[in-house]
Amino acid sequence: MLDLLKDMSMVPKGLRYKTMIAFSLSSIIPILVCVWLVITYIFPNINLFFGLSLGSISFILFISIFISLLGLYITKEMIDPIIKMAEDAKIIAKGDVTKSIDINREDEVGDLSKSLNIMTQKIRENMDELKAYSEKTKRINLEINKKVLALSGLLQIGNIISSSKELNIILGFIMQKVSDVENNAVSLLMLMDEGSQDYAAAASCNIEKNKLAGLKLKQAEIAPDILAKKLELKNIISLPVTTAGKPAGALIVGNNEENFIFTDEERELLKVFAKQISIAVENDRLIRKSKELSIKDEVTGLYNYNYMKTRLDEEIKRAIAYQRPCGYLLVDVDDFKIFCAAHGEAKSEALLKDISAILQGSVTETDRLGRLRDDKFMIILPEKNKRQSAHVAEEIRKKIEDGMGRSAGFGKKLTVSIGVSENPIDGSTAEELMEKAERLGRTAKSLGKNRVVV
Repeated sequence: MLDLLKDMSMVPKGLRYKTMIAFSLSSIIPILVCVWLVITYIFPNINLFFGLSLGSISFILFISIFISLLGLYITKEMIDPIIKMAEDAKIIAKGDVTKSIDINREDEVGDLSKSLNIMTQKIRENMDELKAYSEKTKRINLEINKKVLALSGLLQIGNIISSSKELNIILGFIMQKVSDVENNAVSLLMLMDEGSQDYAAAASCNIEKNKLAGLKLKQAEIAPDILAKKLELKNIISLPVTTAGKPAGALIVGNNEENFIFTDEERELLKVFAKQISIAVENDRLIRKSKELSIKDEVTGLYNYNYMKTRLDEEIKRAIAYQRPCGYLLVDVDDFKIFCAAHGEAKSEALLKDISAILQGSVTETDRLGRLRDDKFMIILPEKNKRQSAHVAEEIRKKIEDGMGRSAGFGKKLTVSIGVSENPIDGSTAEELMEKAERLGRTAKSLGKNRVVV
């Protein structure tokens, strides 16, 4: 019975069929009107022939109107879904691909709505794929930019290392580059003290100084969980810094981002920075070692502290062995810091060279002359006792006072204060003689400068 009703229903019928029905129903009214006009005006007696009364004619008109309304309803049922579908399609065309056409029919309109929904779904899927691809491309671009930034930073680090700048400047620059590459993360370098084996902060970026104050860790404490707690960071990574195959420090990088994990690529990149730090630390160690091995002062050309101390030790041993005296002079330039502030580094170095020349002209070939540090010179006088050493010191004082004169803008003559010590009276080691001469030099300063104290 249901199948029969379904077959009789117009729901499963196509638009062509429904259009024909609607056209037929709509055409009945004009035909009936024509018939009525013919019967009424052309053949008025035909009503009597067919026995049509006014009621019969009214019924026929009612049936005609009903059929007309039925045709109108069928037409409306065809047009409304098309209008709705057109409105929905217009919304979709404006970019709202989440919109779907909700028309459940079994005719061409239903098929068209299903086709449009399928097309919209495919567009939506394609847009999702494009969005995912866009995000992926964005991530790739960020990674490329990060690598380019890292490469640029590494090149700059290489240049600054080769320029022989101070180690703290180089390490601070590396920490800044690490922070830039890792999206302004916290970066910290801790170097190991060779004596205590403790790790202490050497350079950092984006971290409060109060967190680093007094921060010293043992090697076993350079662990992510301990570091994260001490530095108050959620995510942290620690990479070893080695020199000559031995632990020298640790590069620590971290942040407070939620659900963050350091990728393998980021770890490898940070290892490269750790290697650069190792090169910088090792390079600084070699530079310091070469300076220690060098026996000449760079500014004056005199012997340096290490050489002079070693030679003084040797002279004292020889003097003790042969029971002979050995004198030592500490020559301190008066008001040298004031002169530096007034004239600058270049003129200060020139002054030191002039003083060096006077000192060289005041000693013999068996004596040894060197620069202790800054404005201090040291002279070893083998075979000379304190009286003889004091005589040499006084000659030096007078030569400098007379030879240097007044420097432009300084307002007074440049002078020196000299402390004199002797082995074995003032000590039997280099340290003891040097310390005694230092004390006597300070005494000379306190007594008014430009004098020799024994």
